[in-house]
Amino acid sequence: MQPPPGMPGQYQQPPPSMTQPPPLVPPATPPKDAAWTEHKSPAGVPYFYNTVTKVSTYDRPVQLGGTATASSTAPAREASTAVNGGGAQTAKSKWQTYTDETTGKKYYSDGTTTTWTRPSELGPDENDATVKKKKIAFEDDNGRKPKKRKAEKVEESPYASKAEALAAFKGLLLAKDVAPTTKWNDVVRACSDDARWNACAKDGERKQALAEYQTKRANELRDVKRQEKVRAKEAFQRLLTDVLPNTSKFVPGSSRFVDVRDSLSKDDRFHAVEDESTREELFYEWVEELRKKEERGKRNKRREAKENFLAFLKAKEEEGQLTFASTWSSFVSSLAEGEQSDARFATGQHMTEQERQLYFSDRVIELQNAEGERRRRIRDARRRAEKAQRDAFREKLSELAKEGIITPDTRWRGVEERVSSRYPDTYGPVREQGREVARELFEDFVYDWQEEYGRDRKTLERAWESSSKKKDFKIDGTATAEEFGKLLLDLSAGSPELYGEIRRISHRETPVSSVALYFDQLKAEVNGGKRRGSSSRGDESSEDEGEIVEDGEVSEK
Repeated sequence: MQPPPGMPGQYQQPPPSMTQPPPLVPPATPPKDAAWTEHKSPAGVPYFYNTVTKVSTYDRPVQLGGTATASSTAPAREASTAVNGGGAQTAKSKWQTYTDETTGKKYYSDGTTTTWTRPSELGPDENDATVKKKKIAFEDDNGRKPKKRKAEKVEESPYASKAEALAAFKGLLLAKDVAPTTKWNDVVRACSDDARWNACAKDGERKQALAEYQTKRANELRDVKRQEKVRAKEAFQRLLTDVLPNTSKFVPGSSRFVDVRDSLSKDDRFHAVEDESTREELFYEWVEELRKKEERGKRNKRREAKENFLAFLKAKEEEGQLTFASTWSSFVSSLAEGEQSDARFATGQHMTEQERQLYFSDRVIELQNAEGERRRRIRDARRRAEKAQRDAFREKLSELAKEGIITPDTRWRGVEERVSSRYPDTYGPVREQGREVARELFEDFVYDWQEEYGRDRKTLERAWESSSKKKDFKIDGTATAEEFGKLLLDLSAGSPELYGEIRRISHRETPVSSVALYFDQLKAEVNGGKRRGSSSRGDESSEDEGEIVEDGEVSEK
């Protein structure tokens, strides 16, 4: 290749690969004291090169005999790169493009300056990868460049909000009947000339809106298709309902689709369903539904017959002809001839004789269960009432015990008349429960009392007999049971266990405190062997009641 114009011919090698082209240099570096060398350009113009500073100039340096003012006669010039080849050009020639044969890299020269950077005067390089990429992106799929739009003035958006703008853009897509499968480039060609296209400022927004529109539109079209199929199916089913019942070739449960096809195919509704297999499937579904409908009708008739029969039995139950003890034969024999011929009672297509007897048996069992429940409730109510009566009777016995009329040694025969006369409202109901109920309740009451007093008396005797202080306490008419109880507590103070027992006995009064009973017993012994309970706590006249207590003897139970 030729070197750039204005440069020496001896530098015909391509510049080395570097970020900037190297300056023009001679083949060898002279010594420092002879750094400047003189050369001539291809145009015959002399120039000078400094091998140390790497500077080229048309002015003769001072070291070569030049003057200090010589620089004003010619402008200083620099060449910053080695060149390879070139043509004869003037210093002010236009920029030319050259290629380095070693690296393949391009460099540029105007005859005066050489550079790796492409000058702006040459414009963009058509072979540059970046330029090609932009050019390809600018072209559409068909290799055609879209028409350039005329520069428009920026106008204010006519839409009040972004949502309204998106709605306008989607309305454009709907107006242009854009399908869910339409490609973006086709959408651009079809819609870009419409003013609503500019409702979205960027293609990204348009593509997003297009995707949303196509998704929604696809769903709408599927719904339309589904509704069309539903309408076609309903029309075909109405055809079957209108035609088949009147067709002699149709036998429910045994006819095939091919047997009745000719009878159906003359109607427009037959062809509303496009697929033959779908028609056949709908036919058999209709036949199955018809069968189920007939079965439901039969069940309803049987249920109605059963309800009428039960209503007949209910009427006879209210009249007293049907009870929980009735049997089928006895019930039938109790009916008059007209009642047996009643439509509700008679057998028929929807109620057999076996079913009728089964319904009758179920009703009798219900009556028996109801009767058993009624009796159980009566028994429970009676038990609760009797228990309440017995509890009231025990309360009256407790009142008599507190008054001293009844003691643990009292017998029923001695107080029966007094109890019956004093509490007739309580004694009477207990007597009605059984002749011996009142006596059994009394004996249970006295027995429990005796058991309790027997346990307490042993403790009281231990406290009383083990103390020497009892001589200081006189059991006579002036002493009271309360004073006696306090004395027992004082006597047992030395034994915590015994003290606790005496305290417990003193505070229990059901029905009468055991301390008071024991005090009365001691008083009876002091009074000379009177019968227990014959003093201030009452007199009992029965000859077998009580027990004779001799002087100085302590009765033991």
